[in-house]
Amino acid sequence: MRKLAGSVLLIAVLAAAPSASAQTVPTRAALEACHTGTAPLDRYAVFTAQMATVPQAARMQLRFDLLQRLPGDADYRVVRGPGLGVWRSSVPGVDIFRYRKQVANLQAAGSYRALVRFRWLDVTGHVLQSTARRSRTCRQPDLRPDLRVGAITAQPAGGDRARYAVEVINAGRTATPPFSVAFTVGDQAQPSQTVQPLLAGQGRTLTFAGPRCDPQSALRVTVDPDLAVDESDETNNTRSIPCPLAR
Repeated sequence: MRKLAGSVLLIAVLAAAPSASAQTVPTRAALEACHTGTAPLDRYAVFTAQMATVPQAARMQLRFDLLQRLPGDADYRVVRGPGLGVWRSSVPGVDIFRYRKQVANLQAAGSYRALVRFRWLDVTGHVLQSTARRSRTCRQPDLRPDLRVGAITAQPAGGDRARYAVEVINAGRTATPPFSVAFTVGDQAQPSQTVQPLLAGQGRTLTFAGPRCDPQSALRVTVDPDLAVDESDETNNTRSIPCPLAR
């Protein structure tokens, strides 16, 4: 089992409903809300659980465990934290027991769900019945930058020269540090350019001057060839297109 990065904020609210013998309330675990954000306390989930009494039961109990799956994990793992893995008891004599728990400071990227265990006890504390349910998943997106190559255009610049416009975009959720952009006409690499930090969602157009391309010489752009930026996706940093100039 692994510990959640940072502290875990738990807010729990329980309620006991009056007798509802004519109503059948199913046992369930649910994801009530899933909030995402760049700040740790903006990333939180609210889980709820509900159970109904059974014959001969004097008390109902439930327990929340938080399950976490990070990128690269094959399956979910239990996360330790204050208030997790603790049995909560209903008031004696009620027919419906509800519990609500908020868990904050969720790690991004990651997926989270609640595993809720339910049990019914008789007057001696003996377990009459037990079951468990899992909630839906709260997914926290990757917050890292994601550099991509946008439009690539070309204009003749006289003789055997051309001017190329290259758009670079940060499609991620946080800003980048400075990075370089490599540009190649056919098999001729041109001097690279440095791009100052791009905010999340921001794009910038660079101009390269180089030899005029022809139908046999493709244009190739690679953003961050030196891997200076820790990205959520490193597979979309290169784009190649046929020469857009007509002869």
